[in-house]
Amino acid sequence: MNKTPQPIKLDERNGVEKPLLDQLYGLDWEILDLETKQKPQDTFRESFTEVVMLPVLREQLTIINPWLETDQIEEAIKQLTANFPSTNLLENNRHVFKLLQENTSVSENRKTGEKSPTVRFIDFDHPTNNRFIAVCQFKVRILGTENHIIPDIVLFLNGLPVVVIECKSPKVKEPIAEAIEQLLRYSEQRGAKGEGNVPLFFYNQFVVATCRNQAKFGTITTHTEKYFFRWADPYPRTLEELEHGISSPNDQQRLVAGMFAPDNLLEIIRNFTLFSINNKGETIKIVGRYQQFRAVKKAVERLLEGKTPRERSGIIWHTQGSGKSLTMMFMVRAMYRHNNLSQWKVVFITDRTQLEQQLAETGQSVGFTVKPANSIAKLKELLRSDSSDLVMAMIHKFQERELRETFPELNRSSNILVMTDEAHRSQYSLLGTNLDKALPYASRIGYTGTPIDKTEKVFGDYIDKYTMGQSIEDGVTLEIVYTGRTHNAEVSDQTAMDAAFADVFSE
Repeated sequence: MNKTPQPIKLDERNGVEKPLLDQLYGLDWEILDLETKQKPQDTFRESFTEVVMLPVLREQLTIINPWLETDQIEEAIKQLTANFPSTNLLENNRHVFKLLQENTSVSENRKTGEKSPTVRFIDFDHPTNNRFIAVCQFKVRILGTENHIIPDIVLFLNGLPVVVIECKSPKVKEPIAEAIEQLLRYSEQRGAKGEGNVPLFFYNQFVVATCRNQAKFGTITTHTEKYFFRWADPYPRTLEELEHGISSPNDQQRLVAGMFAPDNLLEIIRNFTLFSINNKGETIKIVGRYQQFRAVKKAVERLLEGKTPRERSGIIWHTQGSGKSLTMMFMVRAMYRHNNLSQWKVVFITDRTQLEQQLAETGQSVGFTVKPANSIAKLKELLRSDSSDLVMAMIHKFQERELRETFPELNRSSNILVMTDEAHRSQYSLLGTNLDKALPYASRIGYTGTPIDKTEKVFGDYIDKYTMGQSIEDGVTLEIVYTGRTHNAEVSDQTAMDAAFADVFSE
C-alpha cells in the first residue's frame, strides 16, 4: 500500500476554499457549500436580490428576545433592513453597525408592560444564542441587471452578511492585490456602477483576501493592500492547537482561528471595531489588529484576576506605529462592556490631542463621557468623585510647578485604572508619583513603544509585547538595519533636545 500523502492541488478550490470551510466547520459554523447552479431557497432567501437571510434573522430575534411578538419582530427587522439613511455605502454601514452595537427598541414589552424595551440583534453575552452560517458561492443579483456576482465565501451572523472572503489560487502572481480589487468591484467602490451589489456590504464588518499562505483583512474603507493586515496570532488559542502539517500554520489557518472562532468574532464586532476620521479628514472604518486584541484581552483578564493593585498592573509594549492609542480605546470599550469592570473609573495620561478627540467619539458610542482635566485643580476634583467616568489628564496643559506639588490622598477605591501613554517620559513620572499618593489602590497600565528599566519599576511586568521584529514580519514596518545598543538611554534636557530636533528637521 502506498503511504505517501496525496499532493495538494494548489488551485483555489482545493488549496484555499475547501480547507477554509473545513476549518470553519471545526469551529462549529454551519456550512452551505453550493454550486453556481443554485436557488435562492438554498440560502434562506426568496430572490437573489435579497442579501439578508430573513427567516434566520426572525428565528434568532425570537431566541435572543423571547418576549417579542410577531408584529414587533417585523418592526425590528424593518429597522435593520429598510430604514437606511442614504444610498451611501459608508453611511449605511455605520447605521447598521450602530444598531448592532446599541440595539433598537419597540414601544413595549407586552408581557411585562415595560416601556421601550431593548431589542438585540446579536447576543454578545451568550454566543450560543447566535447562529453562524458560512456560504460558499453566495449568488447575488447585480441590481438593475440580469447578472450576478458570486463572492467565494460569505459569513452570516444571525442571517446578516458580516464578512466577505475572496479566495485566490496561490499560483496567481499578485493574489492578495487581485482579491482586494475583486472586493472593491463587488462593493462598487471602483467608480463604476452595475458591477457589484452595494447592499451586501451594508452589513459588512470586515473583508478578507486569502491565498492560503497569505491572508489579510481590511474593512470597506481599506482600498490598498498596504492597510490590509495579517492576523498572525490566533489568541486565546495557541499556534500548537491549530491543525496543520509539518510546518507552522499558514496565514489563512491563523486568521480563521483568530477572527472566526465565534467568541472572537463577536468580540471583534463589539469591542474592536470603530469609525474614525483619518488625517485627510475622511471617515474610515477600523478593525483592531491581532496584537491589540490580544493585549486588551490579557489586560482585562489581569484586572479581573489580580488580587493586589500590583498584580493588576503592567506594561503593554507595542512598537512605534502599531496603534497604541487605538489599543487604549479598545481597552476602554472592553472594560465598559464588562459587567465587573463597567463601574471602574479610568484615568488617561497622555499628551496627544488626537487621542483626546478619538476618545470623546468612542466614549459617546459606548455610553460614557470623557472629562478633560486641563488643570491640576480640575484633575483633583475629578479624581475625588466616585463616578465611573473617563478622566483625561492632558499632560502638556499642566505647568511643571503644578506637577511638583504633592497631592493628598484623594480616592481609596480599588476600582480605578490609570493608563499612561508613552509611559517613560520624565514629566509623567512627576505626575505618576503624585497619583500614587492620591490613588493608593489604583491599578496602572503603561503603554510604550520604547521600554526602559524605569518603566518596569513603576508598572510591573509585561502584559503583552509586539516588537519591531514582529511588525516587520507583518509587513507593517519596513526593515531598517541598525546596530543594537542598550535601552537605558534617557534624555536629561528634553526641551533642548526638542528644539535641536525642530531645528534640524524643520524642512
